[in-house]
Amino acid sequence: MKFVLASIFFYSVNNLLWKKILFKSNIWIVMTLRSFMTCSIGLIIIYFFYPNVFNELTIATLIKSTSASLLGAFGLVFMTSALKLGSLRQLGIFNMTGVFFTVTYLYFFENFDFKYYVIGTSLIVLGFVIYLTQIKRDLKKEISYRQLLLFTLMTVFFSASALFHWNNLKQSISPIFSLINQEIVVFSISFFGLLTRTSYSKKQIIRSSIAIYKLTFVMALLIFMAVWTGFLGLKITNPYITSLLALGIPVLTILFGTFFYKEKWSFSNFIALVLIIFGAFMLHFNLN
Repeated sequence: MKFVLASIFFYSVNNLLWKKILFKSNIWIVMTLRSFMTCSIGLIIIYFFYPNVFNELTIATLIKSTSASLLGAFGLVFMTSALKLGSLRQLGIFNMTGVFFTVTYLYFFENFDFKYYVIGTSLIVLGFVIYLTQIKRDLKKEISYRQLLLFTLMTVFFSASALFHWNNLKQSISPIFSLINQEIVVFSISFFGLLTRTSYSKKQIIRSSIAIYKLTFVMALLIFMAVWTGFLGLKITNPYITSLLALGIPVLTILFGTFFYKEKWSFSNFIALVLIIFGAFMLHFNLN
């Protein structure tokens, strides 16, 4: 329980800092620098506390972990691309809809009560339709079609990644190895993006990195703790307890957006949020 609650807090603060740093920084520079720092922190932890973790590595383990990491890395690319011009409220709403994709998998492949699936899914769909109807009234100001697509892809890829990692952890794949492997994949993809998707010179990249290295290091620490405690929570608790992770992160993210960025709420937005929260709760109610 304590690992899940800690992960909720770390992820939510990390989302807040992503919004802050993306406001004035290049996505690929931030992702490359942050993932490099997170990898470095993880390798130091492994050297001192888990020196034998790589001895247990097999080709099958590497393939399974890398598959989950690739999904998560692309989810992060979509998230940062959408969040740069979007809001934390939008991020939170779409994160909650990810519960639908997760539980759809559980319904078809795990033991899941059909009644809770229908009720929960109906509430989430209704809430999301209300939200989309509201933002459609002023689409250019609220969210563009491109952001809508990016947030949707983020939700699908993050949900798939979480399910892959959950299955990997049930098969006793080390949480610290999963974390390091994921960050190496993120670094590889973001570094490739930095080389191919930006027109920055080496001097510009160095100057930008120096300007943001302090905040990026804080983000690296936060995401390391968020992922590690999240994986530990998934490994040692049942799915009902870890469902707090799916609800707590988007709720706190939305609250942070309201308090720190003064993001405005309409009554329709509030009703949509309440419906999605109750729908997500119903979907998670019978996970175990």
